[in-house]
Amino acid sequence: MIPSRTVLALRLLLTVALAQTFQFQEHVFLQFLGLDKVPSPQKFQPVPSILKKIFQDQEAAAINGDSQDVCYIKDLGISGNILRLLLDKGLFLYSKKRPQASSCFQKFLYFNLSAIKDKELLTMAQLGLDLGPNTYYKPGPELELALSVVQEPHGWGQSIPKPGKMLVLQSVPWPQGVIHFNLLEVAKDWNNNPRKNLGLLLEILVKGNRDFGVNFQLQDTCARLRQSLHASLLVVTLNPEQCHPSSRKRREAILFPKASCQNLCHRHQLFINFQDLGWHKWIIAPKGFMANYCHGDCPFSLTTSLNSSNYAFMQALMHAVDPEIPQAVCIPTKLSPISMLYQDNDDNVILRHYEDMVVDECGCG
Repeated sequence: MIPSRTVLALRLLLTVALAQTFQFQEHVFLQFLGLDKVPSPQKFQPVPSILKKIFQDQEAAAINGDSQDVCYIKDLGISGNILRLLLDKGLFLYSKKRPQASSCFQKFLYFNLSAIKDKELLTMAQLGLDLGPNTYYKPGPELELALSVVQEPHGWGQSIPKPGKMLVLQSVPWPQGVIHFNLLEVAKDWNNNPRKNLGLLLEILVKGNRDFGVNFQLQDTCARLRQSLHASLLVVTLNPEQCHPSSRKRREAILFPKASCQNLCHRHQLFINFQDLGWHKWIIAPKGFMANYCHGDCPFSLTTSLNSSNYAFMQALMHAVDPEIPQAVCIPTKLSPISMLYQDNDDNVILRHYEDMVVDECGCG
């Protein structure tokens, strides 16, 4: 009889081995997602309505079996299969010099583009400035937005970075809600040469007369603007290697063979629940998906009727002649994609399209 300590040691070794295997497989999957480690966000970031709509449209197309171009985003009218909402990592700036009477504040904006891989092509970079909820009941003063590229690095002891090329000089009513600016060319320049990405300088000024009453209101307006301002950069890229024709099949149409054929090659249901894997902490949607799997025998007598390839038929024929040649095996013959909304290691919201994630049909090969 094996001593109890030996049994416990063997169980411990098996547990460690299984944990290491899971960690290795998890690491491979994270690399597939473009992540270097498991994200651990403190809380889920708000998902922009445009990303939510695109995700819902892609899910509906997968359920209905509609064919669609996986590398074209219909809602935006551009090519792309990876959408990233990059959060602003910058800070509010404080100058030792006395600001202009109309100046509300200056803000240093910075967006990290390092997650974009070399094979990805930038097709969209849209800056979103949320100036607070829009309302028609309390119209405020008119604002002037000045946005420029930072020309030199923001060093120690330097309160304000040196502005370079002016990108935007625009007047907007306030409250305004979210306003957008096209920064595609700037983002392309940053992506080609990351050293050029020194950030952006945003200055907001309030237009109007400068009497005492207005100045008092100006302070209140600026305080509310500082509190409500939220900046983000929606970046869309295209990975051409992931662009191949995709014909979809309804995901609910799961067909099972008759009871007498249960041992033959066919598709089985398999639901991947992200909560079981501990991934629900960083995957926003879906909560899981019906991945399915293929299993069953591929007898020579039924090879031609089991959605098999010509090669599988010849392999089965040779196995009948020489038993050392392995039989054809049950494998996926048709796969379909899914879309995933998740947060990366920098708390950026990502919407990405992943091919070959759902088994639609099985056959012998």
